[in-house]
Amino acid sequence: MVKNIKSNLELCDALKNICDGDSFVFSEGRYFFNDTLRLNKVKNVSFKAENGANVYFDGGVIIDPKSINKTTDGKVLSKVIEEYAKELIYEIDLSKYNIKKGEYGNRGFRRPYIPAPNELFIDNEAYKVASYPKDSYIPMTRVIDSGSRPVKEEFDMHCPIIGYDFDRGDKWVNADDAYISGFFAECYADDTIKVDKINVTDRTIKTTMPSLSGVKTGNELRWKILNLIEELSEPGEYYYDKNTNKMYFIPQNDITNALVQVSSLDTPFLSFINCENITVEGIVFENSRGTGIYVEGGKNVTIDNCIFRNLGMLAVQIGRGVTPLPCGKHTAHGVYNHDEIKPEPMSEGVGSWHEYIYEYAAFDSNGGTNHSIENCEIYNTGTGGIMLGGGSRKKLVPGNNRVYNCHIHEVNRLDLTYKAAVNIWGVGNTISHCELENLDGFAVYLHGNDHILEYTKIHNVAKIISDGAAFYMGRDPSEVGNIIRYNFIYDIKNPHSYDMYGYTAIYFDDYSIYNSVYGNYFYDIVQKGKFFFSTVHWNCGGQTSVANNVFIDCYPGVDPNSYDNAYEKMHNDPLFINRVTAKDDDYKGVDVTSDIWREKYPYLYDTYMNNYNHTNVFYNNFVCSNQYHNFVDENPSHLNFKFRNNSYMLNKQATNVHDRVRSIEGETVKFENIDFESIGLIKKSR
Repeated sequence: MVKNIKSNLELCDALKNICDGDSFVFSEGRYFFNDTLRLNKVKNVSFKAENGANVYFDGGVIIDPKSINKTTDGKVLSKVIEEYAKELIYEIDLSKYNIKKGEYGNRGFRRPYIPAPNELFIDNEAYKVASYPKDSYIPMTRVIDSGSRPVKEEFDMHCPIIGYDFDRGDKWVNADDAYISGFFAECYADDTIKVDKINVTDRTIKTTMPSLSGVKTGNELRWKILNLIEELSEPGEYYYDKNTNKMYFIPQNDITNALVQVSSLDTPFLSFINCENITVEGIVFENSRGTGIYVEGGKNVTIDNCIFRNLGMLAVQIGRGVTPLPCGKHTAHGVYNHDEIKPEPMSEGVGSWHEYIYEYAAFDSNGGTNHSIENCEIYNTGTGGIMLGGGSRKKLVPGNNRVYNCHIHEVNRLDLTYKAAVNIWGVGNTISHCELENLDGFAVYLHGNDHILEYTKIHNVAKIISDGAAFYMGRDPSEVGNIIRYNFIYDIKNPHSYDMYGYTAIYFDDYSIYNSVYGNYFYDIVQKGKFFFSTVHWNCGGQTSVANNVFIDCYPGVDPNSYDNAYEKMHNDPLFINRVTAKDDDYKGVDVTSDIWREKYPYLYDTYMNNYNHTNVFYNNFVCSNQYHNFVDENPSHLNFKFRNNSYMLNKQATNVHDRVRSIEGETVKFENIDFESIGLIKKSR
């Protein structure tokens, strides 16, 4: 039955009793959500924008610009450090609106995913919480007390103390909701912790809880303070005082006729559990503290031609998350008091998913099958873009879920590391014909088997981390059979590289083995740091197929060496033993000796049983510097690396190739001329 929706009232009435076969067509307008619309075991339902209509699902409130005034309260303005800024500050009285208040919250590497605080968006631009410094950090040079290290099983909640050595810090003493944020112990792990006390006598800052690895000094380690009105000083900044229910901000432009939004909803707009044949098409999801759409189980949920922006968490989550583990009480590596802490799978949230799959590597998230996120744009989200689960690792049953023809960028507004544009896990899911760009951390973070990343452009990513990459996976030698093919990865130049550990395009970390890197283009991936990573990099492990790739102006290039065989780890390390020998319903891992696994990956079986070392297979790769005459367009800035018909590479071949990952035994393999122009987004009008 077709139901035409033209107002919020009609929407509320129509959604009370949704039946199989209902089709909702939305007229142009804005539809507000203060709770999740939940469908369970519903079939053949669609939510579509009327042809050509601009339809917005809004998870917050709209503020009338006429109700916004300049701040005149002397007590408030006296807190602001910069004198010039006091004349620029406006305020919104949110006591007039029905919003769900949120905390800024402790967040970051190996902390649970949490909803965003109440944020401000003006004319679709996300305002930043007030901070010092603005777009940089303060070097971590003075640590008075490193605090306890939960990663080392120190669960006494002893909080760290750091020092500052500048007058400005003394003026933060009365800030009651401030946080310090940065990289406190590891170059790959951001953290944000609430401030407990600032002592101006000895110029120290104490936090309310420990950081996972403690706090250290070092060139790569740095911090800033945020969420305090004292540092409200630049256009595009805001501060929300929960006590007075007022939001203060400095506008970037004239707001007389602006669209001013404040986020409220902290759960998904739409939740589909065990549903079939659902379509969501042509809708803009925005102004929320939570996630856009949640999908669990079922099949054939299609999210098409939608925009997800200015959301506090993710655009789309496919598959269950896990109830949050208490920060400071676990190692993030599966060690905690199991009598007190009992994490369990949960719906409509991510929580401590990452920590759970560290302990239960074969966790089945019930992601369902044949779901598709296609032709969408995702940007300005807080904790990554998409969680793409599905498939059973125990039985190697594919999920066949996909992200197709999506443009994903700027998705780390709040959490920087291990919250990728696409986090993909399970078995047999695909990312295809996408563009992933302008990301602080990973573009793709992978767990599981038989996933495919193909025909995708990835650039200007891994901007703020080291010991990381555009594509990252690791620490589980059973995660094999993944294919990275026909992608264009370029322009990766971390501005902090002079004092950082290393970063790259593709990173197989901690004994990751038996995956395929085929037919990709890599360009202008350059490092200047003290420890270089090769463009395709291994940290132990190896045993990977790297073939038919084109490396252009990449430094330090490619190192095809295999630094360690995974055999010893799989037989002597308790974590790795669990991950490759777990029987039946033990979800701490899989059984690589079972009939299903042995048939699918005989080389993995041989490695585990017989210490077989396939090593890295490296053939038909073109590694060049300034050799642009091989391409139709000789200007590299045009980013067109289609080969000339007379390029000598097109006549290259490798003989007697033994590549078990790609099922090649003793064959001659010709260099394949990849259709470079087919990589990236496929244009489709909205």
